[in-house]
Amino acid sequence: MVKEGKGRIVSVGKAKTRYVTVPAEVAGDDRFPFETGEEVRVTIEEDKKRLIVEKIE
Repeated sequence: MVKEGKGRIVSVGKAKTRYVTVPAEVAGDDRFPFETGEEVRVTIEEDKKRLIVEKIE
């Protein structure tokens, strides 16, 4: 079963950078593909309704 949870988009200070929070039930899943500090590729899908986060190989 796919783990699912409610995250949030947050900003810190005046920078335009935004952060996506990943809920603990998703990040704690043994199938979660990312490590802390790992660089990832972030893409906006053409329909502008999805954000794709991928490992950089």
